[in-house]
Amino acid sequence: MTNNRKSKLCYNQPNIQENGASNHMKKILFMMTVLCGILLLNSPASLASVKTEKGVYVIDDAEGYAYIKDGKKSAAREEAKRMAYRDAIEKALGACVSGIDKIEGYNTTREKIFSKTSGLVKNFKITNEAVSGDMLTITGTCQVSEKSLDGVLGPEVISMLGNPRVMILVDERVGKDAPFVSTVEGELLRIFEKAGYLIVDPDQAKMLLSLDPEKAFNDPSLLAGAARTLRADIIILGRAVAGAFAHQKIHGISLYGVSGTVQLKAVLTQTAYQISSRTISGGTGKKPVQTVGGGATRIFRSAVSQAAEDIVYKIAYSMASAGSSLGGITVNIKLAGASFKDVEEIEERLREFAGTGGELFERSYLNGLLEVDLVSGKTARNVASFISDYANVEGVTSQTVTARMLKAGPVQPTEEKVEAANKVINIHIDNVKRFEDSAPIERALSDFVGKHGDVVGKYEDTALNLTVTYPAEAENVKTAHEIASFLKTIDIRADSVQDDSITAWKQGGWLW
Repeated sequence: MTNNRKSKLCYNQPNIQENGASNHMKKILFMMTVLCGILLLNSPASLASVKTEKGVYVIDDAEGYAYIKDGKKSAAREEAKRMAYRDAIEKALGACVSGIDKIEGYNTTREKIFSKTSGLVKNFKITNEAVSGDMLTITGTCQVSEKSLDGVLGPEVISMLGNPRVMILVDERVGKDAPFVSTVEGELLRIFEKAGYLIVDPDQAKMLLSLDPEKAFNDPSLLAGAARTLRADIIILGRAVAGAFAHQKIHGISLYGVSGTVQLKAVLTQTAYQISSRTISGGTGKKPVQTVGGGATRIFRSAVSQAAEDIVYKIAYSMASAGSSLGGITVNIKLAGASFKDVEEIEERLREFAGTGGELFERSYLNGLLEVDLVSGKTARNVASFISDYANVEGVTSQTVTARMLKAGPVQPTEEKVEAANKVINIHIDNVKRFEDSAPIERALSDFVGKHGDVVGKYEDTALNLTVTYPAEAENVKTAHEIASFLKTIDIRADSVQDDSITAWKQGGWLW
């Protein structure tokens, strides 16, 4: 048996006789086979076998390879199946978003998705298995759920695109009247903001546009120029109509049957090109309601949920397929810890950095958090590198930068003297869910500490780490227990308090 196997491995290689040389050749052949497999997995031709049926991607030829170690074929088969799962995901990704591999940060995103293959790939069946030397190859069929893939891929694509800005405009009618509060608009704002999009203030949009929503729905090009002025990358146009189709009185109580329809369009601002649309209809059915408005609200909420769920990620996929350098997408910069005096100088520096043809738009300044949009030929990484001279960069995506101002002041003494002279208290606060919440906490603590100490913070992954430093000559030094008591007044509860450290967590919302 051994001689037969060696003769197969050494076919057309009469000079290879030693076991070591033979093993070396097997490794070379294995590496070449895997390399060819990887190239095939990433080639456009590999997507040809992907089709969509009833909400799933059907993969007919997912392939995987594995080296049989110590004759353990079953272990190699499991490893080959894992590779086949990755191949199936790769093909589904390519079918879902063309050109996604050209977006900055895609490789990191792909690995995140690959880590969830067991939950995304269903009904895997091996259709062919072959062994060549010590290499096992399998081919199989499987399914990848569109909805499950959307749940993992969608937020990642939105992040890679830099959280595109969305403008929402809705024409809503119940009978002949427009309701005082739009159910459809409110639901769309909630859904798109939750998905990770930035939202143009709808009141500001309506005030500046002064356009009839019905006309805009029929001709989106009317909105394109105005939307670009508002820095919107996508326009979501909605039309919602509801009315009573039946009315009766039972024991003096009026009851109505209500039906309604919601239509949504997603339009790319830069070209006024419609990239997605959805229409959902519904009614109260056999359960009449006491008011037409109440029935319409119920119908609209359900219809919007279905329609938006269908398009919220498809919009991002269409943008990604069109290219990540869309004209309307800007670099959004959030800079915490900036004083009001700092703002003018920071903005002037950024304008110089943007260069000729670049633009800077200030979105807001509140409680030490400056938020601006920089429109230029510079990437987010270029921006992060530029501001790192005066700020500590805490997060970068392809179109967003979050950072915190470095504290100005005299050069600090040597490390030995700092350790000997300064009083330092480290504070770790969990459950700070948004970067925007970190600036008010740092500001409040700075006000409590006062001029006697220095507060420096860093935000990362829903945790805010603060360091309070008192110089040796400082007066009125606050102890860790005093600081913990203060934090309690702003809904931050301490789990542990030591002389030089506090571990705590944030409760509820902020009222600043």
